[in-house]
Amino acid sequence: MTTLVHQGVCKDCGASLEESALTCPSCHALTHAKELESLAAQAQQAAVRGDLSAARNLWEQSAALLPPDTVQYRAIRAHIDNLKNAPQDPHSKWWKKGAAGIGPAILLLFTKGKLLLLGLTKLSTLLSMLAFAGVYWALYGWKFAVGMVFSIYIHEMGHVLTLREYGIPASAPMFIPGFGAFIRLKQLRITPIQDSRVGLAGPIYGLGAAAFALAAGYVTGAKAWDAIAHFGAVINLFNLIPVWQLDGGRGFASQTRQQRLVILGAAAILWWFTSEPMLLLVTIGGIYRIFTKDAAQEPDNTGMMQFLGLLGALSVVAMLAQRHAQ
Repeated sequence: MTTLVHQGVCKDCGASLEESALTCPSCHALTHAKELESLAAQAQQAAVRGDLSAARNLWEQSAALLPPDTVQYRAIRAHIDNLKNAPQDPHSKWWKKGAAGIGPAILLLFTKGKLLLLGLTKLSTLLSMLAFAGVYWALYGWKFAVGMVFSIYIHEMGHVLTLREYGIPASAPMFIPGFGAFIRLKQLRITPIQDSRVGLAGPIYGLGAAAFALAAGYVTGAKAWDAIAHFGAVINLFNLIPVWQLDGGRGFASQTRQQRLVILGAAAILWWFTSEPMLLLVTIGGIYRIFTKDAAQEPDNTGMMQFLGLLGALSVVAMLAQRHAQ
């Protein structure tokens, strides 16, 4: 049985666990998350084959590994009830499609979906988010203020989730009006490549939030979504400036001098075509980091492609959001 428990210790936060624990009492991580992911995938495959009986049995096994008061448990029980009432005709395409389609949604609850919402269970995070939103509500209206807060929250949770993947405990985000948000690390023993992945994780998640807002703007026609998308893209480009403790500075930690030159060149080209001021700042920061003595000796191609991809994608989102708002 593959679980998150190792010698009675939660791998997410290091808290002690009883052998029969279904969740960590400290960070609330599911102790059988890996097995639940596997069972969900098997159940989905069984549903695609039309074997709804096998799918139901696999979901029953999953339910036994979950506390009854969790969202995941209730979602699975509801799906099991649906499967019990389903036509047993293996050629019923409607039921095959419906039964298979629920799998990815529940799987998301087992993994990133639950973790992404983890910060919202912390009273300190919620209170700081409300205070932050209150300030900007008065300035820009509630729609933009709420979108702004959640854009930053998702960005910060990208850092938190990646740190946890490396076994480094980190606090939920704290918001400060006029500053943004930050997380507290309980230890910091990571390699330059890990530091780069943690740093770029924030903009990667932030890109997802901005892209969602952009799509919502095109679907609904609401200008508030365009403003949120543009803000998200610009603030994440700002974070990619490779100086100080900004995410771009950490992203440059694993880059050789030649790779840094490629990134600043890409930023300069994108700035020339889009006239986005943040890209000029990324270029200037990149020029500075070419002459510092902290360049990596071995290339990190994955990190370079992540950086380049973020620059291009965020530039496109910012440009499209601005054009659609006009």
